[in-house]
Amino acid sequence: MSRALLIQLARLGDLVQSLPVLTALQSAKPERPLDLLCPSPLVALGELFPCVDRVYPWYGEQWHGLARTKMTDCDQQLAQATRYLAEHAFPTYSLAYNLNNHPRGILAAHVLSSLVVGPGDNGPLNQRLPAWAGYLRQIAQDRGSNRVHLADAFCGLCQVFPPSDIPYLKAPLVELPLELEWMVNDRSSTLIGIVLGAGDTERRVPLSVWQALISACAEYMPQSYLLLIGGEGEREAALALEHRLPAKYLNRVVNGCGRTSLPQLVALLNRCHWVVGSDTGPLHLGAMCGTRAIGWYFSQARVHETGPYGVGHYVWQHDQGRPGDVLDSRELRTEKSSFAHWPVMETVNLIRDERVNSRIDEWDLWISNKDEWGAFYTTDGLPDEAVLQRKDTWEALSQLANQDIRMEVSK
Repeated sequence: MSRALLIQLARLGDLVQSLPVLTALQSAKPERPLDLLCPSPLVALGELFPCVDRVYPWYGEQWHGLARTKMTDCDQQLAQATRYLAEHAFPTYSLAYNLNNHPRGILAAHVLSSLVVGPGDNGPLNQRLPAWAGYLRQIAQDRGSNRVHLADAFCGLCQVFPPSDIPYLKAPLVELPLELEWMVNDRSSTLIGIVLGAGDTERRVPLSVWQALISACAEYMPQSYLLLIGGEGEREAALALEHRLPAKYLNRVVNGCGRTSLPQLVALLNRCHWVVGSDTGPLHLGAMCGTRAIGWYFSQARVHETGPYGVGHYVWQHDQGRPGDVLDSRELRTEKSSFAHWPVMETVNLIRDERVNSRIDEWDLWISNKDEWGAFYTTDGLPDEAVLQRKDTWEALSQLANQDIRMEVSK
């Protein structure tokens, strides 16, 4: 039986937000095995996706080194590339769905498959973008009033509609470090995940703000525990944060930074009631584990494009991330440090299921919803005109995609 491959070579957050399109593709053709190609450090997470048959690692540094090697003999370079593929046992695919408008994704798609859907669908050297890829580029450049979520745009890119049900990752059966294992077994407390880091420096929340949030949770929610979430890069920040906290709150904080694998993190996030963070991979992973998420979005992060996927999540959107606000990295660092207010107590009140204002100082509160066109956010529960226009966007771009297919068939 022919197999299909989905290629996602971006970071953790993008891989997590590829779960809806993987689900939609598997639902559209359940009899066809669907594989995933992702960066080697993320393979263990991809193997937890219920809609994926096999997961293959992409060793980016090794492939990049091969591509950069200076060789006068093209046949020799091609032979080395062929050996690389043979050593990693990639099968031959009849169809590859490529989510990355980047040479590495386009090259991988054409090396591994005879037919490509997504960027590179007209050949590896043709720079014409398919309709949905062009739409994503336009949104990134114009910062307009887009309301099509990135995860749903991935579906459009692969010529399927968003899944009817929100996909979730179940907790795997994995052993946890002893200092974290009790969290899974203790059902009497409210567990809140705090995502310290972010891939982009300008999206990192200052430690002083996390200190204020943890202190407020410990003070106003006596049955709560705070799990610090992050990789090796957040170990130092987590230790610095612990040193900032009053001694009476330290027994309410568990430092998990750099101490968990991705499957272990999935197990812990399945146990969490809430996860709080900026627009970063572990926040989206928490949402896909069924945990309610609260995002603090600033810098270039925009709720309508990358808000936590699903229903019942909250995002505090800073004015800085509104349409039309484009700042360079130096301005972003300056602006973040000078925020007059962070929604700390407002976030605690949301967790406590208390009423909060939808507008405070420079922040707007958005709530996630879902319909047949995918995920969307509103301020009052009612879809506005931009949300309703998503249907027109889907119909227009789907029509353009069908025209591209007909043109390819007629060649």
